[in-house]
Amino acid sequence: MGEYMDQQVPETIDQRYEVGALIGSGAMATVYEAVDTRLGRKVALKVLRTEHAQDVIFRARFQREAEAVAALNHRSIVGVYDTGSFDIQVGSSEVSVPFMVMELVQGTTLREAMSHGEVDQAQALAYGVQILEALDYSHSAGIVHRDIKPANVMILPQTAEDRKLGEPGQIKVMDFGIARAAEEAGDALTKANTVMGTARYISPEQARGETVDARSDVYSAACVVYEMLAGRSPFDAPTNVELAGKHLSETPQPPSAYASEEISPALDAAVLKGLAKNPTSRYQSAGEFASALKDAESGILTGDDQDPTEATAAFSAATLGAGAAAGAVAATPRETEEAGIGSFFDNAQSEYSDEELYGYGYGQDPAKARKKRRRSAWGKALTTLLILLLAAFGVSSVLYYQAKLNEVPVHVVPAVQGLTKEEAETQLRNLNFALKFEEEHSDTIPKGSVIKTSPVTGLEAEEGSEIVVTVSSGPAVLTVPANLEGQSEQYVRETLTNAGFIPGRTTTVNSPTVPAGMVVGVTPGSGEQVDAGATIDIILSNGKVEVPSLVGLSRDAAIAALTASDTLLSTNIETVTTAAQPAGTVISQSATAGTLIEQGSTVTIRVAVAPVATAAPTLAPTAAPTAVATTAPTAAATAQATQQTAPTAQATPSARANDNND
Repeated sequence: MGEYMDQQVPETIDQRYEVGALIGSGAMATVYEAVDTRLGRKVALKVLRTEHAQDVIFRARFQREAEAVAALNHRSIVGVYDTGSFDIQVGSSEVSVPFMVMELVQGTTLREAMSHGEVDQAQALAYGVQILEALDYSHSAGIVHRDIKPANVMILPQTAEDRKLGEPGQIKVMDFGIARAAEEAGDALTKANTVMGTARYISPEQARGETVDARSDVYSAACVVYEMLAGRSPFDAPTNVELAGKHLSETPQPPSAYASEEISPALDAAVLKGLAKNPTSRYQSAGEFASALKDAESGILTGDDQDPTEATAAFSAATLGAGAAAGAVAATPRETEEAGIGSFFDNAQSEYSDEELYGYGYGQDPAKARKKRRRSAWGKALTTLLILLLAAFGVSSVLYYQAKLNEVPVHVVPAVQGLTKEEAETQLRNLNFALKFEEEHSDTIPKGSVIKTSPVTGLEAEEGSEIVVTVSSGPAVLTVPANLEGQSEQYVRETLTNAGFIPGRTTTVNSPTVPAGMVVGVTPGSGEQVDAGATIDIILSNGKVEVPSLVGLSRDAAIAALTASDTLLSTNIETVTTAAQPAGTVISQSATAGTLIEQGSTVTIRVAVAPVATAAPTLAPTAAPTAVATTAPTAAATAQATQQTAPTAQATPSARANDNND
């Protein structure tokens, strides 16, 4: 089992997904690159963090939401292919950790693009419409995202078709369902000190802990569109608590107040309507908001949208009058009119006509009526002003004492440098800090120990605020381990992981000595200096060698080729008597040249041997040459011939005697 960041996952999950490099880590889950070996494709593997997986309710919620999101199929939503769980050992107990297998998206987050200043007005509208279309689709399936923010939106690289049409890259919305699982699990959040819904984009009703619906996503999406257009979010504050308070009570300036590009009143109005405090005053669906953005891009101001300046003024007046209701939804312009608060600032003379005043006993004297009317108006104005001052004083007092009661405790950040990550985490969580872990190379701080914190040691920080803890990932340059040849692949992968490397892909090569399936070597090779975290590929033996070409070689050369260090094959020699090939040369081999055979196999070679020469017979001078050439006589025939020629031999002296007598 390998360890990545602060999460343990098996190297292979569900006997199907091979876990690769870490992609990212958040408060809820950790994401890895993986390979689906069954389908031969790369995927993203989202694994629930261990502290959440230990909560039974949260685990069940996560699993349920993952299964629901897997049913979503939209071009602007990151697809979920599969869900499941695996077991890990945590202390003395075994924990079942849920996971999701998702579409692996190659691109950059909207947060990164905005931080680099890469989003102009045209792109902002295009991205906003795509986000809203994705939300409209998920809402129709009954799924509310609950955590729309730039970090959850991926921008894909422009395709050739995008460039041809002059359109920005397609976007993909991520993390559907996980926020709901966390929100409904309750206890798990308390344990992890996690606040669901990023405060910068949280809707008022979500900040109050009320039940949310699709209109909450509309508000969060409006915050994202506002930030893309204006270059800043609608509200800003040093703490999440203050930031959430501004979502509850403060009216944002229109995006045109901050944008570097000119923004039309129609677009200002469309965005501000999406940011309405009361859900009933917003767009009632993401699709409706998307249509309004498209209209605004064309300069169309829909009948339901107010002028942004009027909307801001009306809301400010409503807030002044309704401030005593701390934590309540701020009044909308319509509610302001119904409450009658705006009339305190009207000219009192406009309340009655001259005809109505005559009926109150002033006869037909218009001058006297006007004089009385002015005195009455001033009296009402002063009375109204006094009431407002008393109300403001009362509201201020209530808010002051509420602020004191709700004041967040402050702690000094302790010195945790040099401690292990687990020790530092225990100390900081005991002070109710939220934690974010980052890794950094260090040649002096051991791997897994703390290098620094932000804020630094000695500074004060509120409970619930985030402390960034930087943990050492070891030296930046490491040496590839030695003595890996002949070991199993599993052993080599564990050794590389423990040494600070990422085991990569495997290839196979011929080997005369290393058994099949065992490691021949790695690339980069053992002993080389390589960057920490680099990918090291593994070379395995296939247990075979290539048969050399032997025909035509001499017997000794063929034996040398078969027993060379890169073949190490056994040799069996057969001789063939023939005059057709030079003696001592190989005329055939049992295994075809160039084929692969099992290491240590025996190859039979046939070697040519010259035929033995036959001796020519010796003939007597008087013997008939034709008889010797044509026949190889037998022993019986030779004896018979001897008997027949004997008399002739006897007769010869007689003949010679007769000749002499003559």
